[in-house]
Amino acid sequence: MILIVGASGAVGIPTIKALVKRNADLRALTSNEKSAANLRDIGVGETQVGDFRSNDDVKRAMTGVDSVFLVTPRFTEDEAEIGLRVVAAAREEGVGHFVFSSAFHPQMTKMNHHWTKLLIEEAVIESGLDFTILQPAMFMQNVAVEWPVIVEKGIYSRPYSPDRKMALVDTADLGEAGAIVLTEPGYKGATFELCGPDSLTQAEMAAILSGFLGKPIQAVQRDLGEWEVWARERNWSAWGIDTYLKMANHYDTHGYPGGNPLVLRTILGREPGNYRDFAQRFVTARK
Repeated sequence: MILIVGASGAVGIPTIKALVKRNADLRALTSNEKSAANLRDIGVGETQVGDFRSNDDVKRAMTGVDSVFLVTPRFTEDEAEIGLRVVAAAREEGVGHFVFSSAFHPQMTKMNHHWTKLLIEEAVIESGLDFTILQPAMFMQNVAVEWPVIVEKGIYSRPYSPDRKMALVDTADLGEAGAIVLTEPGYKGATFELCGPDSLTQAEMAAILSGFLGKPIQAVQRDLGEWEVWARERNWSAWGIDTYLKMANHYDTHGYPGGNPLVLRTILGREPGNYRDFAQRFVTARK
C-alpha cells in the first residue's frame, strides 16, 4: 500500500496516473469528498478525507501502509510543519520507503518556499526511514495559469524577466519517475534532481507556443504590484504573497539556473520530454 499525501495537485495527479498503470495499491489522504471522488475516478483504490494539519488524520491515513509519497503545499507558511508531521507519523508506523517531492535548489535561502522544503528534507534524512528525495525543476505545465490570456491576447506574462533561463521538467515525466522510484528496487537512500533537456527563457517558450498556436505570442514582464492585487483578490495569505514576490525577484535576477537531464533519463530509461513536445501536446489538447 502506497499512501499519497498531497494527491490532488500538479505532482500528485501525474504520479497517481503513472502508479495506476503499474497496478499499485494506492491510498490518498485528501481534504474533501469532491477531491476524493476525482482520485477514485483516476484509479486510487482507497481515499481518506482528512486534514494533513491533524495528527490524528495523518496517523489514521498512515496505518498499514508500506510506502509514502509526500507533496507539501507551496506558498503555505506552515508547509514545514505539515511535512514534519507526516515524517513523524511515517517513522512511528515504520513505513518501508518514504519519498518526498521537494524542489530544485531547496538550499536557496532567499526563497522561503524552497527553504521550508530543505527543512523537510532534513527531517526525512534524520528519520531513520529508507527514503528518496525528488527535486524537480520548474513545471512546463505552469503555463496553464497564463493560458487564457495567452489565447485571448497573445501575451505570456510572468512577474520576472522574460529573458532569464529556467530549468524545466514535464510533470508527466516527473510522475513516471515518482512511480518508478516507489515501485522498483534500487532508488532508496538518494536525492535526485529531475530536469528535462531544456533550459529556456519565457521569450523562448512563447516563441515555441506561437508556432503551435499559429499566431504571435509575446513574453512580457508582469508588474509585481498588479500581480499582488490579483493575489489578494484570490485570498492569498500575506506570507504567501511575500514569498511569491521574493521568488519573482530572485528569478528576475538569477533565473532558475542549472538543470541536467542525466538523472531523469537514467530513471525513465529514455529521453525526458522537451518543451517543444510538451507544447505541441498541450496546445493540441486545448484546441
